[in-house]
Amino acid sequence: MVADLSSGSTGHEAGASALGFYYQAHYALLSLLRHSTDESAVSVERLDDVLLEVKGEHLLIQLKHSLSKRPPPVSLSSTALWKTIKVWIDTLPNVSLASTKFHLIAVGAIPSGSPLLSLCEQNTDRRPLLMAMIEEAKRVVDLRTTSSKKILPFADRAPGCEAFLALSDSARSNLLNQIEIFPNSPDITKIEYLIGQQLKFTPVEYRPRVVKRLVEWWGLQIVHSLCGMRDRAISFTELQQMLIEIESDLVEDNLSWEFEDAMFPPGHLPHRILERQISLVNGSKVDLKRSTRDQWRSHEQRSSWVSDNPGMKLKVARYDSRLIEHWSDLHEQMVLDCENQDEATKRESGLKLLRWTYDEAPKNVEPISTPSRHFYIRGTYQTLSIDRRVGWHPDYIDLLEDES
Repeated sequence: MVADLSSGSTGHEAGASALGFYYQAHYALLSLLRHSTDESAVSVERLDDVLLEVKGEHLLIQLKHSLSKRPPPVSLSSTALWKTIKVWIDTLPNVSLASTKFHLIAVGAIPSGSPLLSLCEQNTDRRPLLMAMIEEAKRVVDLRTTSSKKILPFADRAPGCEAFLALSDSARSNLLNQIEIFPNSPDITKIEYLIGQQLKFTPVEYRPRVVKRLVEWWGLQIVHSLCGMRDRAISFTELQQMLIEIESDLVEDNLSWEFEDAMFPPGHLPHRILERQISLVNGSKVDLKRSTRDQWRSHEQRSSWVSDNPGMKLKVARYDSRLIEHWSDLHEQMVLDCENQDEATKRESGLKLLRWTYDEAPKNVEPISTPSRHFYIRGTYQTLSIDRRVGWHPDYIDLLEDES
């Protein structure tokens, strides 16, 4: 896949590659939504940038992305065209040409009067294009053959030209008959809007949030497919099931749980107050590890809710107050029981309260949404401990007075 960021962006190859990958993943999702049948499935980096399978037929899609104000045009002399031709010729031994279509999706335009315009519609006369491509391919090969330069010209274009000339007359003609080009295609900044347009049965007011969650889920599926953690192809049935779950969550005001199994970033360290609260009651490394993990998960989860729906802020705050009330009943009793007790006893009692948030609270405290997610209750207690709205040691407020 080619991505060009030559204008209006960073210009860095890494940035272009990253945007190219996102465009590839997003376009795969858009393609599957457009071909919404139970027999359809899509995969990336399998035979082509995007491979769409519909009822036994294959659609190989090459993507030429650009965020330039003037995207590179697709012409008979463009490297992008001949690289694409080479990719498709290389796939011919692995497909049945009669049941395979080839699409070139280009953000750039096709110049006026170009014979390539015949590929923008189906069932057009492509013989003039065939002759023009043969002529261009021969020109490139001949110039390389007669060149006296140490570095031969057209290095990027030559493999495609040579492969095209190596085909038989009928093979060249048959290949062109299966090709369609879509110039002036939308870039990455417009794809999510187009995805939303495909959700025709989703209420308009929910579409932005549905698209956001759908794209997040889709991106993870693409990564897992490339890493061998799931099937390479993602079926429309899977996509439809996820859409039903997302829409059900939003429409019925259920909460999504994107961070239930998420791993916090490498190098993530516990907040110093969280760490101090646990050390005050002689908590173990295991206590610190799981507290750090679930605090990060619950914090990210509540941030996601509020970002998606600012009205969730009040619901989250009310649930915090509910958790504090449950904790307060136990902590106040512990303070009374520990009066005139030595420090070792106070720490032991505090450790029991800390572990209550893990072992008992998720089972006994009503959840913010059903079904319950234990990590949210456990992690929220740790977030509240960072804010010193709860604590484990009977005297935690005094002991943490030196913390700014």
